Amino acid sequence: MEKSQQIIQKPIQDRLRHASCITIESALRNKVDLNISWYDIHGIEQNQKYTISAGSVIEF
Repeated sequence: MEKSQQIIQKPIQDRLRHASCITIESALRNKVDLNISWYDIHGIEQNQKYTISAGSVIEF
């Protein structure tokens, strides 16, 4: 039986601190779609998608 891992939804600032790769999926009109990848404590790559609105400020 396959073990499934569930990704805990965290705020974008927390994910950015641990990011190994940040990809801009699309930038249309007033939003930007990002895919943030990181490695968990077991060394397995995880990713989560975020959408940020125009005027949003994020710190790297």
